[in-house]
Amino acid sequence: MGAWGTRNFENEGSQDWVFDLIDHKDGGMVTDTLARIINNHEKLEVSDCEEGLAAAETVAALVGRASEDYPEDPLDRLDILNLIGTKALRNQAINAVKKITADSGMRAAWEEAGQLAEWEAVQAGLMKRLEI
Repeated sequence: MGAWGTRNFENEGSQDWVFDLIDHKDGGMVTDTLARIINNHEKLEVSDCEEGLAAAETVAALVGRASEDYPEDPLDRLDILNLIGTKALRNQAINAVKKITADSGMRAAWEEAGQLAEWEAVQAGLMKRLEI
C-alpha cells in the first residue's frame, strides 16, 4: 500500500484522481465520479471512496474552500475545468460524502484501524465546507 492517512489527500488514489482530472481538463469527471458514488447500490470499495472524496474536495475547492492538503498544482489550475460549484453540485458532493461515511470499505478500514473518529471529523469538515 502506498500513502495512507485520514485526510482525503493522504492517499495515492485521491492524488492520482485529481492529477488525472487536471491532465484531462475534464470537469465532467467530477460530476461523473459523484454520480457513480451516489448511484452505486453495493458497498463502496476503498478506491471508489478515494475518488469520490477527491471529487467532493474538488467541488469545495471550486467554491474557494479547498482543504489544506489539496495538491497545489491542480488547485492552481482548476479554472481549466470550466466547472462552477453550483448549489446542485455542492449537494451532489455532500450526498456522495454522506454515502461514503455511512457504509463503505473505507469506513470499515478506518474503523478497523481505530481511527474512525479522526476520519469522520475530516469528512464532517468537508461537508461543512460544501454547505456555504
